[in-house]
Amino acid sequence: MIILVTNDDGDSEGLRSLVEAGTKFGDTYAIVPNRQRSAISRAITLHKPIRIHKITDKINSINGTPADCVLFSLNSGEFAKPDLILSGINWGDNTCLGPLIGSGTIGACWQAVLDGVPSIAFSVHKDGHDWHKKENWGTREELVQTVTRVIEELKPKLKDSSFFSVNLPEKHVDAEIVYTHKFQKRKYKTVIEKRKDPNGVPYFWIGGELEEVKEETDLHEVVVNNKITISEVSLSIFKSD
Repeated sequence: MIILVTNDDGDSEGLRSLVEAGTKFGDTYAIVPNRQRSAISRAITLHKPIRIHKITDKINSINGTPADCVLFSLNSGEFAKPDLILSGINWGDNTCLGPLIGSGTIGACWQAVLDGVPSIAFSVHKDGHDWHKKENWGTREELVQTVTRVIEELKPKLKDSSFFSVNLPEKHVDAEIVYTHKFQKRKYKTVIEKRKDPNGVPYFWIGGELEEVKEETDLHEVVVNNKITISEVSLSIFKSD
């Protein structure tokens, strides 16, 4: 197989772990945004030029979104068209309905399935925001081991009309895999904080407070039961031509 790896964080330890896992299944390369593009869903860039930058022999970045990265791999002619798209590994789980709609990591998979390419999104439960520090990810060997196990599990189930969202608990080595479609509605309650800049001019910062974890949901399975959750999202739920 030819495999594209992308994400919404840019170059990160999670990305490099996923690239390493991908090489066990085929010829793997990565195209990622050149900056943080979380919560951007399936947005695409229509009103400015796209430029590509080579980071390593296998990793490239563009000044675009995760969905742009998928479109670029399929339509630019600069790369071999992928047979499988892997997105992630995202810092922070993408459980609940909100990320299913709004995550940039999952947005890449929405674009992939619209173009008829099987895809899998990977996210790992983490606290804090220090995703740029390699040591905070744990060992790459363990991440690659877990992701490889999940890809082997899903490989016979890959379809061009659906994608899989995989959420890993923080302690994911040898964790049980469960399939679920019971999503918690949301993980965060929206909080908009009013602040003032040094000149006294007000501005606003959008954030969130954690909601209570509901039992038997995808979020509960990951953060309480320490299980790897897999959710399949299929275009069959929509009527189209």
